Amino acid sequence: MFKKQMVLDDVILFRTGKPFNTTAVIKEITDDFDNSEDFPYFEVKEYENYYEFVYEMDKDDYVYGLGEQLGALNKRGKEYKLYSTDDPIHTPEKGSLYGSHPFAFIDGSKKFAFMIDFPGEIVFDIGYTHKDLMTVKVPSKDFDFYLFDIEDKYEVIKKYLELTGSPFVPPKWSWGFQQCRWSYPDADTINNIAESFRKDGIPCDAIYMDIDYMKDYKVFTVDEEKFPNFEDFAKNLKKDGFKLVPIIDPGVKIEDNYSVYEEGKENNYFCKDKDGEDFVAAVWPGLTHFPDFLNKEARKWWGEKYKFFTDKGIYSFWNDMNEPSIFYSLKGFNKLVEIGENLRGNEDMGIKSFLAKEQMFDMANNREDYKSFYHRADDGSTVNHDLVHNLYGYFMAKATVEEGFDNIIPNQRYLLLSRSSYLGHHRIATIWMGDNMSWWDHMLVQMRMLQSLNMAGFFYTGADVGGFGSNASPELVIRWMQLGAFTPLYRNHSALGTREQEPFAFDEETKDIMRDIIRLRYSLIPYSYSEYMKSVSELRPFIKPLHMDYEGKRVKEIEDQYMYGDSIMVAPVHTQNAKGRFVHLPGDDKWLCWVASKYDERKMSIYFPGDFYVDADLNEIPLFIKENKLITISEPMNYVGEKEIEEITVIGLVTDKAEFTYYEDDGETKDYQKGKFAEALITVEKEGNEYKFSVEKDEHENPETGETYELAIKRIKFEIYDEHGNIIENTIEI
Repeated sequence: MFKKQMVLDDVILFRTGKPFNTTAVIKEITDDFDNSEDFPYFEVKEYENYYEFVYEMDKDDYVYGLGEQLGALNKRGKEYKLYSTDDPIHTPEKGSLYGSHPFAFIDGSKKFAFMIDFPGEIVFDIGYTHKDLMTVKVPSKDFDFYLFDIEDKYEVIKKYLELTGSPFVPPKWSWGFQQCRWSYPDADTINNIAESFRKDGIPCDAIYMDIDYMKDYKVFTVDEEKFPNFEDFAKNLKKDGFKLVPIIDPGVKIEDNYSVYEEGKENNYFCKDKDGEDFVAAVWPGLTHFPDFLNKEARKWWGEKYKFFTDKGIYSFWNDMNEPSIFYSLKGFNKLVEIGENLRGNEDMGIKSFLAKEQMFDMANNREDYKSFYHRADDGSTVNHDLVHNLYGYFMAKATVEEGFDNIIPNQRYLLLSRSSYLGHHRIATIWMGDNMSWWDHMLVQMRMLQSLNMAGFFYTGADVGGFGSNASPELVIRWMQLGAFTPLYRNHSALGTREQEPFAFDEETKDIMRDIIRLRYSLIPYSYSEYMKSVSELRPFIKPLHMDYEGKRVKEIEDQYMYGDSIMVAPVHTQNAKGRFVHLPGDDKWLCWVASKYDERKMSIYFPGDFYVDADLNEIPLFIKENKLITISEPMNYVGEKEIEEITVIGLVTDKAEFTYYEDDGETKDYQKGKFAEALITVEKEGNEYKFSVEKDEHENPETGETYELAIKRIKFEIYDEHGNIIENTIEI
């Protein structure tokens, strides 16, 4: 039996039983429910221990959403199992990845959306078993189902974010290029990497430290032999414009005299097995315990541990392995030993050896292991992990931020990447897309997932540029660097044992092309940052599928083009050996095509709506600026904040009137929330054959201090194109 209440205009909450408080929803839910027999759109089937929701799809219905999932942008034709999983082989048939985001749209003869707040496994069969049926199975009688009876997709996303929270705002430097590899094993290696970036004139803002920086993979330690004088090491890198981003794993090594283990053991901060003993599983350090992040006391203890790094000026982190990943449990290992003993002397070795191998591979991330440990929730109740499995990474982020950063660096902006996530995670941290591969197919996977994750509130996100696993060709990394330049998180990451992927790891021509791509990215930061802050303020996705702005079948079938902010449509080349690609230009607008290779070179042409093949050599990426929209660029720097941006250039195709709001704040603190920021409304208007240019400054006053934030820019140059491709130039001093 469901009961219901209207929680926002046209948003109905249907509740059954007593749902676990996931904290995904920040909107206050009262006890004022009405009993409900009516459930719009779905046939509801009740069974002994679960519910099924069945929706009969029309043949032209499109289904969007579900955040981090493999497969098409339109989710029809596949089964998805939302159960956070550490699976590094992202092949098309996989139905689970690291995050769980049960929020979906129906776009067709009927238009609506729904969100299911349940932290265990949810199975979405979207036209897989029967091509015209969507069946959603929730294996519980205790959950919340939110129905968005709204046709407009932007309005749906706005209401979703009003429920679950405004997207995370990282520091401005995070729009710079970031370099990572498993693993840079010592301080000398990282110093050499940093020196190579600066020597070769390749901008970079961050270098990551994977698991080898730790002493014996023990979390919140540094191996002093590999990283002597670690504090000075971090400070020296910071002076040269590099942020260090250390990885943090939840598994705590079982080792006497290791303070993190001793404190967790003494205070009962670890998850328990059925006998009340600390649950034991193996990860990188060997045998470990897992912190019980569903318990506030344990979260507070864990969050305070980040002070080990923040005291050294490190404010950005990378929470990994937090599904949590399990290599094996003691139970699984003992079972494998038993199988090995049974194989001895057995004449039917072939099939039994095969079965033993299968069971060995099944040891990792085994569902039975997840069912065998427990949490002590904030209300004192004991909860089986399997029922709340999808919360672990999110609650690790809550420990990091709400019990850590909010107390130890309360006004400091931070970058926090997480591998696993849940609904609501987007308001305190972000995610990257996990262990992809150096496959051309995975560029398309990234584009699709980037759009879906933005619809789920993860505005700032991205994938491992160049691919994490396998070996990448120079061509693949170049094309991926071009795609990555137009995703919020721009991080090159590769795995131990694979080909190195730093820009200077390749031949000179490849390095030169990558340098130009990265410099193009840095030149566009004034546009990217301004548009991102507008997106967060308006609760509208920063990365948008074309179907968000345009109607019709044609745009709904396009999954490898997207809007980057409101002005730029990106159409990356993502097929091997291609020297261009087909592009669809939607709507009634003209488009200014910039086949970009260098930030200060223009290869411009005017396109009308339609389908075109656009040439793009290996060093070029096709960008399209929408008619009567503007972009802003500046001279690139070695790192964000190296110097003030005092001059920007405005580019656009203007046939009537175009406006752009340029945004500035300090990029480091949360003072922008108190009004410490400034804007400039830039307007270009065509009247007859003449163009008028204007700039209106809005320098906000902090109501607490009375201090006015003054714009740093002093000069704006204009490069405006008319419908014939003629350029009109102007300069305004402000």
